[in-house]
Amino acid sequence: MIEKFKQHISEVHAHYQSGDNDLGLRRLLDSVIETQDPEVFKISLEFCDWLEKQKPDQEMLISHAGEMLETIKRVGIKKAYQGPETVLEMEGLSKSYHGSGFRIHNISFSMMLGQITGLVGENGNGKTTLLRLLASELRADNGTLKYHLEKKNPDAYDIKTQLIYIEQRIPRWFGKLTDNLQFTVAHYHDNPKANHLWTEVMIARMGLRAFRNHTWSRISSGYRTRFELARTLLRRPRILLLDEPLANLDIVAQQTILQDLKYMSNSLSSPFSMILSSQHIYEVEKVSDAIVFIQNGEARYESIKEQSKTDGDTGLILEMEINAERSQLQEALIGVGLTHLQYNGGVYMLHFEQGTHSSEVLRALSEKGLETLYFRNISRSSRRYFIQ
Repeated sequence: MIEKFKQHISEVHAHYQSGDNDLGLRRLLDSVIETQDPEVFKISLEFCDWLEKQKPDQEMLISHAGEMLETIKRVGIKKAYQGPETVLEMEGLSKSYHGSGFRIHNISFSMMLGQITGLVGENGNGKTTLLRLLASELRADNGTLKYHLEKKNPDAYDIKTQLIYIEQRIPRWFGKLTDNLQFTVAHYHDNPKANHLWTEVMIARMGLRAFRNHTWSRISSGYRTRFELARTLLRRPRILLLDEPLANLDIVAQQTILQDLKYMSNSLSSPFSMILSSQHIYEVEKVSDAIVFIQNGEARYESIKEQSKTDGDTGLILEMEINAERSQLQEALIGVGLTHLQYNGGVYMLHFEQGTHSSEVLRALSEKGLETLYFRNISRSSRRYFIQ
């Protein structure tokens, strides 16, 4: 555990050395949170104030960040997490809606602590229903659902405390952003003297310092999402369920928030598992350890690590936008194993024989002088399920 913490410190150093200062600050604040030490919190907030006021050059920034990291390293982790490695298990989970006839059925998978599972599928196929089942908002008709939290046999209160479900529509809050977060901390932390510091550090970590005294109506929907995540993380959950959290974020914020959640889920002091429902397939796949694809209420589960073993027989599948007619594209690729071509919404889906490499396809197009505008290999992406 100590070695992992030291490695984290080294990574933060490397971010600053490379000029990745925004990422460096976020990861530095992750290290601050790991210590759970009020004095380190104070120093980190002074560091944030200094950054905002001084606008230091890179050399000075590296020096001050290094001093901050040495302090963090010296203090270390106050209390590392010790608890179950498996946090959630479901077997044969099913739920029917008698009025519409729709149902999800035979959902089976488990989650390890720190694991991120992407939940993808077209609208109306059961993603939200599954999340509501896991959050105990709906009762399953069949199957078993087990939670493994700090207590061996958690009751409903324990589950609601350590499992948090964030819906797509964030409920309105009243008063100032800081006051709302302070109220949350007062309920979930046991050191009243440090409550303000916990709040301010999380505000800094989620990029909310400029909005700390703002009300609901004065911040954008994207920053409301950040606020909701800040409030949730202050509760130190073990299982986090997110329903379309990227909907209100721009593309840069989407990537930043997902990567931050990936880092935080693997915290040494407060790790959590997460199920992330989203239409943003590629962004979700970048951070997920596993993918659950739901279609017509049925689920297909895939471990990202195991995909290379299970997808060997599918052949190459490419998604492509190109400045060419269909006939020109087919003619150019006739010699590289093209087996099937689909066209949908201005984008081609190209299927090739097993053994075909994407470099061969690009070479063939180049030789014919065809301009590729967009190109992605989806052979091992859940995107391929949407086109079959």
